[in-house]
Amino acid sequence: MALLLVVAVIAGLATAVSPCVLPILPIVLATGADGDRRRPILVIVGLIASFSFFTLASVQIIDTLHLPSSTLRDAAIVVIAIFGLTLLVPALNVGFERLTARLPVLGARLAGGDRLGGGEARTGAAGIVGGLVTGVGLGLVWTPCAGPILGAITSLAVTAPGSLDTLALVIAYAIGAGLPLLAIAMGGRAALARLKMRSASAWAGRAFGALVLVTAGLMAVGADTALSADLTSALPDWTNTLQTLERSSQVQSALQGIGDQNAGSTISGPGSGISGLPVGPLAPEFTGIDHWLNSQPLTMAGLRGKVVLVDFWTYSCINCIRTLPYVEGWYQKYAADGFVVVGVHTPEFAFEHDTGNVSDAIARFGITYPVAQDNEYATWSAYDNEYWPADYLIDATGHIRSTHFGEGDYDTTESEIRGLLAEAGQAALPSVQPTTAPNPFVDNETPETYIGTDRADTFASPQAATAGAASYTFPGSLADDTFAVSGKFDFEPQYATELQSGDKLELSFFARDVYLVAAADSPVQAKVQVTGTGGATPTEDVDAGGNLDIGAARLYHIVHLPSAARGTVTITFDGSGARVYSFTFGG
Repeated sequence: MALLLVVAVIAGLATAVSPCVLPILPIVLATGADGDRRRPILVIVGLIASFSFFTLASVQIIDTLHLPSSTLRDAAIVVIAIFGLTLLVPALNVGFERLTARLPVLGARLAGGDRLGGGEARTGAAGIVGGLVTGVGLGLVWTPCAGPILGAITSLAVTAPGSLDTLALVIAYAIGAGLPLLAIAMGGRAALARLKMRSASAWAGRAFGALVLVTAGLMAVGADTALSADLTSALPDWTNTLQTLERSSQVQSALQGIGDQNAGSTISGPGSGISGLPVGPLAPEFTGIDHWLNSQPLTMAGLRGKVVLVDFWTYSCINCIRTLPYVEGWYQKYAADGFVVVGVHTPEFAFEHDTGNVSDAIARFGITYPVAQDNEYATWSAYDNEYWPADYLIDATGHIRSTHFGEGDYDTTESEIRGLLAEAGQAALPSVQPTTAPNPFVDNETPETYIGTDRADTFASPQAATAGAASYTFPGSLADDTFAVSGKFDFEPQYATELQSGDKLELSFFARDVYLVAAADSPVQAKVQVTGTGGATPTEDVDAGGNLDIGAARLYHIVHLPSAARGTVTITFDGSGARVYSFTFGG
């Protein structure tokens, strides 16, 4: 245990001089701007106490009171904003001191109330209690960079919150982090003391107050955690030596021993834990999100203590659509046990940027979990993602434990979810039934086929597709897995638009189901004819007569066969103005 305490203190020291301290640095410096000389000390004491307590108990508090996961952080941001206002507006500082002076005995005794006169004691108490309150808020909003040791401590805090060993490790880490912050605060106060002119000191206090208010505003929108993540990624990894120490066999063995002592847990931080999954890097923050749907804005920091599935999808992707019932099912089954799904909707086509279209798709597919609209690919890029759909499974400490791209392996994913929930302390979970979904793919199935000039590589009409309108004809024969048009079409980078009634689009395919991504500003009717397959059955979008109505920008199911077959589908447009983007397929 002694080794773990030493490593925890060292890890805390390293954290406090790493990039993740930058978002709270203005507040730490501002604590020395004015007021009682002991205020910086009390702020850091409050930070250590708050960080220690809420690391151990925040999950239990939120669950017991049935509060939103961001409640404690939001309250802390309000406290920090008030602190900034007291620096910026002297009259508010007087009111704040009067209020905190009423928080009696502790502050008065700390201020030396048994020796000082009543007015002097009350003034000292106000500064000290105010400092403690500010420190408590600071401990709640600070999300330190989590190396292996902090990840392991957080895991233990979730699974064994009553353990004295866990308490000691949390406090050791917090003290290690608090000492450099105290040095920064005291150094800032000493620097301000060199400003001999009273007016210059007052000006510095107001400047710090404005800076603290700006910082509180950035925290309110989650920009502080995004900044920490960006800076940590951009700056050199000078903590590698420390992390080598944290991952050493002696440290990991000691952590494993603590985990084994508590409720039979086998959590070992960067080891495999109950789930058997390796511990990967910290999950990036949600960043650059345009809108949150089904939820208030979320942060990875605010979701600590929860098992999180980040699901990258887009609503016209058939592969994504087929996974949604499973993802929604897991959310419904395990949400009460601390499982959260965040669907990150990253658009493939321009029409998928529209919030109304995404909202309609959420309703159409019955999605009830939070969805983040990532129109600028900011969160996509933060995860270095390249696929739709893509799932990142994140444990209660915020580490990525498993990834899965594409469809299938639903039983494996559910098993991993259950394993991470068990690691997070959930002993009784709902029963699970193996999925019986057939493999959605068949051998030699036609690949996704794009129509626009940017990615069309199987266009078979005699005249090559170029931007702008031109007349086209069908070739004498259509090669396998190619498409052609007949009539007057306008080809754009993402889609082609038919310009007159009677224009046709033809595709050679091998699949059981064929889908068309299309849209029209005003409804366009079309006829769908399938040849070479023995005929197709109606779908939810095409009736028995082959009639298809194209309107809202979405995925249209145009062909359904009893089994995968080679065939040709011809779409004849009865009006003008439909935009066709791509064909996708299912086995």
